Amino acid sequence: MFQEQLCLHPDIQTVSYSPHTYLETHHWLKAAVMLDVDKSLFSGGKRYNGYGKKQNARIYMKDCILKNVPDFVIPTTDHELVFQGWEVLCHHFAQPVFFEKSPQFLAHWGCLELILEWIKRTEFQVKVIGLVRNPLSVLYSAQKLFYTEPAKRQYGWLEIYRNLERFTSYLAPEQYMLCRYEDIIKDPATAFESICEFVGVPSYVEVGSGVHASSVNKWLLDPFFTIRIDDTVRTMAKQFGYADHELNNPGKNIPQLFNRIKKKAESTLKRLFSRVRNQLILPISLGASQNLK
Repeated sequence: MFQEQLCLHPDIQTVSYSPHTYLETHHWLKAAVMLDVDKSLFSGGKRYNGYGKKQNARIYMKDCILKNVPDFVIPTTDHELVFQGWEVLCHHFAQPVFFEKSPQFLAHWGCLELILEWIKRTEFQVKVIGLVRNPLSVLYSAQKLFYTEPAKRQYGWLEIYRNLERFTSYLAPEQYMLCRYEDIIKDPATAFESICEFVGVPSYVEVGSGVHASSVNKWLLDPFFTIRIDDTVRTMAKQFGYADHELNNPGKNIPQLFNRIKKKAESTLKRLFSRVRNQLILPISLGASQNLK
């Protein structure tokens, strides 16, 4: 929603193509995999395996860059591919503002270190917008979209916002803005006016016009969603202004055992299919396409 609304502005655009969902480039996560960033700098201390093999990350990166900037000449080293590739995307889309959203970066400090390195090198003016949302809403959305277990995913939410606090400590105050999803929903016109001012573009009436609140508290109505968040997660959320009553998941009539098992099996199969598609089917398809050129 945030990306769609902000990119309604005529001065702001994202990439026109990505092999990933929601026009996310995954650029710096692919970079961390390609450049063999130490596994301790990935979430959970395990090297990210969402692309499968290392060469798949390179296939994905080349695909994203070349389908946006076809005349880009692929450099000889992966390091040059990462940094020159990102610069060429910025040159192509920063007319005047290039907006990019890949929330996966915040889960892996290795990605954020590479971004900080690029910020030091580039001549572009870089600004960062940090988005935060009630963790219960995030966990519910992740369960629906990616079939992840909320009880486990909550610690990923915590890691993300610890990384955000650390990352922003390296930025100048004028480079960073924090936005809460719930505040945007409450008053989108005012919220996006402030965001446009921060980005450095004039306000635009269309930006924020499509905001709706239909998904704010869906988790409250789902009988399968019964998680009680950990106190460490609650403490972090309260730092962003969330009150205890917003972080409480009330008691629900839990579905019968058969329905719970069925729900679990469906999520497992969908997650498996997504993994096979991302790690095997799509990289083979994209790699074959690149080899034909």
